[in-house]
Amino acid sequence: MNRRTIASAVLAAAIPLCTGSSTAGDGARGVTALRTVAPPVIDGYFSEAEWSRAEPATGFLQREPSEGQPATEPTEVRILYDDEAIYFGCRMMDGDPQKIVARLARRDYEIEADQISIRIDSFHDHQTAFEFTVLASGTKVDIIEFNDGANEDDSWDAVWDVRTRIFTWGWAAEIRIPFSQLRFSQTDEWGVNFRRIVNRKNEVSFWVLVPKSEAGFISRFGHLEGLSAIPQPGRLEVLPYALGRVTDGPVSPVNPEGTRWEAGAGLDLKYGLAGNLTLNATVNPDFGQVEVDPAVLNLTTFETFYPEKRPFFVEGAQIINFTTFGGNLGPGLFYSRRIGRPPSIQADTTGGRSLREYPATTTILGAAKLTGKTAGGLSIGALSAVTAEEEAVVVDSLGREARQVVAPLSSYNVLRLRQDVLQNSNVGGALTAVARRGGEPAFTGGLDWKLRFERSTYLLNGFIAGSSVPRADGRAWGSAGNLGFSKEGGEHWLYGVSADYTTRRYDINDIGFFMRPNDYGTTARVTYKEDRPGDVVRLWRAGLNSHFRWTFDRVNLTREVGASAVVTMANYWELFAGFTRTVGRVFDDRETRGNGIYERPGTWTLNAEAGTDEREHVVARVDFRYQTDDRGAHSVDVNPDLVLRPLSNVEVILGLRYVSIRGVEAWVANVAGTGGETWSVFADRDAEQMDIMLRGAFTFTRDLTFEIYSQLFVGKGHYTGFRRLVANREFEPFDYEGSSEYDNPDFNFQPFNLNAVLRWEYLPGSTLYLVWTQVRENETEDYFTSLKEDLGGPFRTPATNVLLLKVSYWLDL
Repeated sequence: MNRRTIASAVLAAAIPLCTGSSTAGDGARGVTALRTVAPPVIDGYFSEAEWSRAEPATGFLQREPSEGQPATEPTEVRILYDDEAIYFGCRMMDGDPQKIVARLARRDYEIEADQISIRIDSFHDHQTAFEFTVLASGTKVDIIEFNDGANEDDSWDAVWDVRTRIFTWGWAAEIRIPFSQLRFSQTDEWGVNFRRIVNRKNEVSFWVLVPKSEAGFISRFGHLEGLSAIPQPGRLEVLPYALGRVTDGPVSPVNPEGTRWEAGAGLDLKYGLAGNLTLNATVNPDFGQVEVDPAVLNLTTFETFYPEKRPFFVEGAQIINFTTFGGNLGPGLFYSRRIGRPPSIQADTTGGRSLREYPATTTILGAAKLTGKTAGGLSIGALSAVTAEEEAVVVDSLGREARQVVAPLSSYNVLRLRQDVLQNSNVGGALTAVARRGGEPAFTGGLDWKLRFERSTYLLNGFIAGSSVPRADGRAWGSAGNLGFSKEGGEHWLYGVSADYTTRRYDINDIGFFMRPNDYGTTARVTYKEDRPGDVVRLWRAGLNSHFRWTFDRVNLTREVGASAVVTMANYWELFAGFTRTVGRVFDDRETRGNGIYERPGTWTLNAEAGTDEREHVVARVDFRYQTDDRGAHSVDVNPDLVLRPLSNVEVILGLRYVSIRGVEAWVANVAGTGGETWSVFADRDAEQMDIMLRGAFTFTRDLTFEIYSQLFVGKGHYTGFRRLVANREFEPFDYEGSSEYDNPDFNFQPFNLNAVLRWEYLPGSTLYLVWTQVRENETEDYFTSLKEDLGGPFRTPATNVLLLKVSYWLDL
């Protein structure tokens, strides 16, 4: 029986179980919104008579610390609405108001503080919710939750208003949310839930409580009733911007002038279409306010995954993304950072030519996306972007300049559909296409499913995907798939199993993210948890896991088993410990860079983490990792962090990471053998990494913040004991160091990054950014330098400084 037959049989068996589950959105509680003629003044006083006539939502129940018990401090939430907006009046009574924690933070930062949160399922699909959270200080947090609350997108920034006040009886929040900021169908009922946090007690209470032993979240919301005759808003928003930027640094291929002045303009547009769809477009976008990526030392054969930070691509990603293997393996068929990435074609500098100019990135000329969800439960996501042709400038020995195309004019396109089916489940598909001038297009596509049943306790999920990309030997076709079954809810026992595969020529990296083809494998996990608080331990969970993987040539790639446990103490300290062990012989078909199979030594890995109470003014965390292998090599990775909150509006994070690697067997180079064959040279590698990070956030008002991020990084390595690979684990000595034709593989990489951002939302939806970025980088081949010399290396090199002023203005037309 082939893989497709097995998948079809499992899906068919699951459908009756899904059909027999309880109704999604089954929270029994309801609250009625009251239509008002005159909109209330948003000042936190509730002086309008309509507030007293509205029915309050009360009777909150604790999730923490005493699950199921009534909240110790009463809460009342009343709801009004008119043709333009919905209004929430929240009263949080408190018997000791002087202890209300009203920390001030930047927007979208849920710092430890007293807060009230409103979750609205205006789609009424029991899958997606708009979250509006308000801290007692007035700081706003807005998030889109999806996948029944399992995932969220905090990049979404709605334009809404809130005022908070602290009284002798507690604190209050008065909130106005325009209907233009929500997406909804013409129904008389939405899903809704409320959450309150009393920080000093670490008390979390909900209006509709979902017990820890049960799965699901949005599907359990209560009912918001009384809404009627709400006109669909026009929803045309235009956000033009203008910017000025000066770059000053040493002359280089990416900065040929040394000092460069630039000015630019562009705009973002958001337009609500019929059928509950929204069109977003951007022309000549600039993301200079986005924080730089941290430096990393990647000694693997795999690409480093960096998360998307650019607002246009992050917002709405929950609709467009087609996740395959997830986690650190990336988002799957669509990795938006492929759009605007650095050019992938190297300039030709042979024959005495030298490089004079080389673009750092490809320019995004424009992009548009269509997202939304129909009344029938069909989610639609489509994106198209165009990047410009980029050229490098090379100079020959006579000083003559020539331009070479290093990135052709390209278009990136994604279509994503997902249909709600059965009870709290969905099936979907995606298609992508990348077209480049002068070349054939690359295509990918896939189908995926998430089927939940028994009140979301069980989940059957998976995908099947394919790729068709042009190669020198013709068009390459490949496929991949995954099928998983898991128990997500229950008082004590949880478990999951999965199986997956990728064929030899599966390739989605023109627009997606994927690490390696040609393998198949299985994973399994089982967990026991205890959520009932004890005198010493509040909650804990422990589990076993396994991961086995092979190539289609029957080579063992991964054979691992492990165990882990996490404990939350009564004082809210958290502790974690886990280990992983290789069982049996394992091989690597990539370490030789395409020159055969290499047998890796088995490893033991120990991980441990500890963290203090997150509510305190000083919070300490430490991560520790130790690994040793059967050859005696070992590595130590220590990562302590310290969070300081000296004032209610200041937070400083100090991070340090030190990695020491000793004697790890590693590939060095492939060289020509005496008989014309290729030899893979290996050696023992010692490496060290030091990563010092400082992050500070200073919040002057809820609309004016200053953030600073800096990273000083050192990564260096040294190779000894050179030998060539004969077969598997058979080696012969090789005189690599004694030959002048081979490059020295030692390295010492020393970058410094600084990013400082002043953000002022001077009007609702309108923002001014003042950004200073500094980059320094030093690189040598000397491993035997002192730590003091390494840390000072970047500051002995000239800096590249960028100063950016960007102003946007929000127009609601």
